[in-house]
Amino acid sequence: MDGTARRARLARSRLYLVLEARPHGQDPSDLLASALRGGVDIVQLRDKELGDDELVAAAEPFRRACDEHGALFVLNDRPELAERCGADGVHVGQGDTPADEARRVVGAERLVGLSVSTPDELARAGLDADYLGVGAVYGTPTKSEAQPGGLELVRAARDTVRMPWFAIGGVELDTVAEIAAAGAPGVAVVRAIRDAADPEAAARQLRADLPPARAVVTRAGETVRTLLPQVEVLEATLGPGETGARPHTHRMHADVFYVLDGELEFRLGDETVRVPAGSCVGAPQALVHGFRNPGDVPARYLNVHAPGVFARGSSTGEPPEHRDTFGVDEGSADVRPVGNGPGDGDRLRKEHRLALVKLVLPELDVLDYFVSPEYDGAGKHMHLRHADCFYVLEGELELRVDDEVIRAGPGMSVVVPPGVAHEFTSVGRARFLNVHAPECGFVEYLRKVDAGENVDPRQYDSYELE
Repeated sequence: MDGTARRARLARSRLYLVLEARPHGQDPSDLLASALRGGVDIVQLRDKELGDDELVAAAEPFRRACDEHGALFVLNDRPELAERCGADGVHVGQGDTPADEARRVVGAERLVGLSVSTPDELARAGLDADYLGVGAVYGTPTKSEAQPGGLELVRAARDTVRMPWFAIGGVELDTVAEIAAAGAPGVAVVRAIRDAADPEAAARQLRADLPPARAVVTRAGETVRTLLPQVEVLEATLGPGETGARPHTHRMHADVFYVLDGELEFRLGDETVRVPAGSCVGAPQALVHGFRNPGDVPARYLNVHAPGVFARGSSTGEPPEHRDTFGVDEGSADVRPVGNGPGDGDRLRKEHRLALVKLVLPELDVLDYFVSPEYDGAGKHMHLRHADCFYVLEGELELRVDDEVIRAGPGMSVVVPPGVAHEFTSVGRARFLNVHAPECGFVEYLRKVDAGENVDPRQYDSYELE
């Protein structure tokens, strides 16, 4: 397995299990098989007491079990033994081998994970790590010396980390939901699975409270509500005269609206604007904004939050400040709204396709596509850092996601998380929205491709697959 394949698996990983060589003094094989059947994505062998040859021998059942279940196998520290153990990577703590040294030893094709336990360590985490272990969140006997950071540490990681990360420390069946609601895209556990009477059931229960790792498909007639760490896509309707949200601000995420039917009136900074269907309005961080339906007919719209820090916390009753929502006094007069009206936007045109650029922000871009029956779409590819979102306005798309064929008609949405292979084409004439979150240079990439330039798509977080 090469580095891209490992990072694709990492991008989809939600549940991480840390085990010693012989849990409870027993052979780990049965425990590993149960945990992996239950949905564990990554297993780390952590045993500080073993010598080199002993650790290599102990790694064999871990490597075998992970291979059988398509999971990643990580070695705690000891980067010089990663190849002998057949590990996909190593994990180092603040007092272990430095991350840059671990990277030098294991090379670019294997993963390096790094433990961080404070906001300062989060800020200093460099480019040598592929993922972070964040915690301890709560006190835990497996690391009694760790000072718990609580949910504040989870929210700090949510707001600053733009790589895969896992909350660790006191993650149990009765705490995983609140940790996920605070913004953790994944969790790492020891006792919750190792000490469970039924490790497979425990793993399934933990996994059920974590964000999805497969494409999220919303059928026509269903209300779109997709919650990923990278993006939240919500569909809503406001009745005549109804207020959607009073003026407010966000510090760490962008708030974007696309009007599907009717009209919306927005307060955007010190302006008030009224926009019809086909309009896209973006509120960057620190822009005061609110909205309502000023008309006498219902208004239907998409609301996109990027990163996904708002709706998950809202659904579990988190107070506004814990889901990055603050009053108008937090606003900045220097921030301006972005977006445009129906039919407007930079035009990226090639044969059989017109793409209107509705907005581009660091957190996301939004494009409105008009395609003919001959449009060839995009071949099989994946992204490692951003989610790829589709919402069909007219006509029909055919998508293949993880080898599942999806025929998406008007009102359907398909949101593809990082690490998921997908391809698509049109079925006849079609119009659809395409959102990339975060923005990884896709508009620039499309311009260069349309101009006939020879472009390496990997520079724009797109990896072509056979």
